[in-house]
Amino acid sequence: MPHRAALLLALVTCLTPAALRVAVRPAASGEGCVPMGRGLPPRGWIGCAADGSDARALTAEERLALGLPIDPSTAGAEALTLVPGLSRRLADELVRDRAARGPFASPDDLLRVRGVGPRRLARARPWLQFPAVEP
Repeated sequence: MPHRAALLLALVTCLTPAALRVAVRPAASGEGCVPMGRGLPPRGWIGCAADGSDARALTAEERLALGLPIDPSTAGAEALTLVPGLSRRLADELVRDRAARGPFASPDDLLRVRGVGPRRLARARPWLQFPAVEP
């Protein structure tokens, strides 16, 4: 019986600091971390917009790692390969088509590339972002 009481006392002693940290932790502010690129590649990193260091635009690879969509009109073949539904061959085709015919204004423009069909486009669409075209 004394062993059980000592074990219970040790357990309570160990868990009390963790419970106090959770209870005393300040509430998170309503503003989240807006990801921004920091530093210069290849030694760049991803930080928050509120950080004090020099800001830069996120690379396409960094955007995909954060779950953000990329612009197929500016992304390189390496980044396009990481988009679900696009293979290395299709990424190369997209880059060649873009160089020959100009940028992609909408998701439907990707259908002009040989090998991209409606099913493949539907799989890749959540990962692609197209700039707003002004009339």
